[in-house]
Amino acid sequence: MLITSSRTNLSGNRLIELLLIVLVSLPTSAVATANRPPSRTSPEDAVRQFYGWYLKANFPLPKRSNLPIFRKYITQKFLKKAMDPEVDSVLFIDAQDDDSTWANNFTVAAATVHGQTATTEVTLTGQKVHYKLNITLRRENGLWKIDGVQGKDWKDTGST
Repeated sequence: MLITSSRTNLSGNRLIELLLIVLVSLPTSAVATANRPPSRTSPEDAVRQFYGWYLKANFPLPKRSNLPIFRKYITQKFLKKAMDPEVDSVLFIDAQDDDSTWANNFTVAAATVHGQTATTEVTLTGQKVHYKLNITLRRENGLWKIDGVQGKDWKDTGST
């Protein structure tokens, strides 16, 4: 380090040193993050994360722009079924109709795990419709992914 009698130069040099330290450490942390194995979330977390996105995104269909998100949470088998043009309902809610207020009003029950499969229940409490979903998950590539959805107890509350 160059020692000068100017206090401004010394402060400027320290600032440059700090900036260099930050710049040098950024690529290292980015590489470490990219090389980290996928998160090993619980079945409940996987379901909560998917429906948190899916309901707030207003029930999107799987298509090229959002396929990476679906692939993160849905098994290949179930995704293929959901993309079949012959299917006339939305498989992720097992219904043709929906309630946009579900996005802020859903809960995920504790999962029951049996080896590589798990089941849980999602309760959708909307202003117009209360509905439950039985969710089946399967481990795929070490991650819990949704493999089936079966709706039950559809209750129209009559609210508008």
